[in-house]
Amino acid sequence: MYSINLMLTIAQIAVGLAGFSAIIVTLNDKPIRDWDDTDRLSLRLLIQVSIMVIFFSLLPSLLLISLNTGEVWLYGLWVYGLIHLADVSFFLIHRTNATSHIFRNAAICGVAVALAQVGVAWFGEDVAREWLYVFSLLWHLGVVLMAFILLLYQLRESN
Repeated sequence: MYSINLMLTIAQIAVGLAGFSAIIVTLNDKPIRDWDDTDRLSLRLLIQVSIMVIFFSLLPSLLLISLNTGEVWLYGLWVYGLIHLADVSFFLIHRTNATSHIFRNAAICGVAVALAQVGVAWFGEDVAREWLYVFSLLWHLGVVLMAFILLLYQLRESN
């Protein structure tokens, strides 16, 4: 459990980025229903994935209350991988032609990360599980940062 402090830092960054989304929404002169699909998708990803990062950053600490370290990484990565796979699959199935290429490419890479999570949870050792768990959190934090930058860029472009 060497990575608990790192995961708490990741959760704090996700909270900060999600909070800044409210500022972006407030500064935009158009209501959200008038935004284009890319901006709405960026906002949705920013908030949804931030919540996912926060939850999964705190999950190992909560599981450690009743499980040993090996079980924490096994069950934590297993649940994280299945939810990640379901989320990215839902996105790819329900995407439209208007979906930006960067979101589609990130989703395809997300499938690879999710499959790695499930595979390492099933066949990996504790060190590999912990490492991939933290990597997955950083991956999702990168997706949040991408959505934040795209949303901020779109806002500046419209002014």
